[in-house]
Amino acid sequence: MIEALAGLLSASALIAIGRALRAERWLYALSLLVLPALYAGFALLADAPAIAGREMLVGLPYWLGGIALALIGRRHPVAVAALVAALWLLHGGYDAIHPQWFVNPGVPGWYPLYCASVDVAMGVYLGWLALTWAQPPRNGVTSK
Repeated sequence: MIEALAGLLSASALIAIGRALRAERWLYALSLLVLPALYAGFALLADAPAIAGREMLVGLPYWLGGIALALIGRRHPVAVAALVAALWLLHGGYDAIHPQWFVNPGVPGWYPLYCASVDVAMGVYLGWLALTWAQPPRNGVTSK
C-alpha cells in the first residue's frame, strides 16, 4: 500500500512540475524515456547486462514514442495527450506482468507496484487532459 501511495505522490509531483513549467505538451511524453531506463538500470546494478539490453529492447516504443510525441506535442496537443496517456497506461500493465516476463535480479520487490501506480495516475490524468483540451472553448476562451 505504501508503494502505491508513493507512486501517486510521485505522479502528482510530475504533474505539478509540468503545470508549473507550462510544459504539459512535451514533458510527460519525454518522461516516457525514463520508464525502460529504470528497469535497465536495475539490471545493470545487479550486473546483468543481457537483461538490461532486453529491458531496453522492450522499452524501445517508449523511447521512440516519447521523443516523437514530445516533438509534435505543440501542433497536436489533444492527440498527443491521448497517445501519451495510452503509453503510460500500457506501461502500468507492463509493470503488472514484469515479474512473469523477466527475471531481473536488480528490481526491488516494491518497485513494480510503485511504478504501476505512477503509470496509471499519469495515464488517467493525461486522458482527462486530452478530453479537456478537446472540448470547444467557452466564450472564446481556450484552456490550452
